[in-house]
Amino acid sequence: MFFLTDQKIYSWVKEGLDAGKHVIRLKIGDPFVFGRGGEEVIKFRSFGVEPNVIPGVSAAFSAPLLGSIPVTHRGVSNQVVMCTGYGRNGTSPDLIQFHKEQTIVFLMAVGRLRELCNNLVNLAGYPLRTPVAIVERAGCPDQRSIVGNMKNIADLAEDYDIKPPSTIIVGDVVNVLLQSDETFDETVGGLVTRMIPEVNT
Repeated sequence: MFFLTDQKIYSWVKEGLDAGKHVIRLKIGDPFVFGRGGEEVIKFRSFGVEPNVIPGVSAAFSAPLLGSIPVTHRGVSNQVVMCTGYGRNGTSPDLIQFHKEQTIVFLMAVGRLRELCNNLVNLAGYPLRTPVAIVERAGCPDQRSIVGNMKNIADLAEDYDIKPPSTIIVGDVVNVLLQSDETFDETVGGLVTRMIPEVNT
């Protein structure tokens, strides 16, 4: 995957503007949700232009949907909290205390998943059985989803070699649309190839 520094992007934008061209700064997701969109607007204003910002859809909402996980569901979750995996200067983010009817969606956090889960359990009161899902490369042909809980999700992520970009969903909504094993009263875990069971017609 190829990444450009902010300064390189700004340099290209200014070069285009100085040449009298229309410049499109294409971003993924919602540019104002952990996308540094506000910083870029301020920078472009310093070039003497007021950019038009086109709304996008954040992976915090699109990735769970593509993984068949409703971030809210009547009687299960009435709150959604979006978090990044990193605080200021690379530190851990402030912890969200456990609430039964709450969904937390973590972006850019798979690289510190084990630390994140340990902190949520030991410092924020999350039960070990709290469901956790990871949707990797949401919307791509090679999208994958894994499902587990606070106790085993980090091991599952290592077993299946989960990489960024991945979205982590925490809360009981993870299991709402999963087919359960009625014989053993257990939900599906591990790598999930189809989050919704196929309907015979």
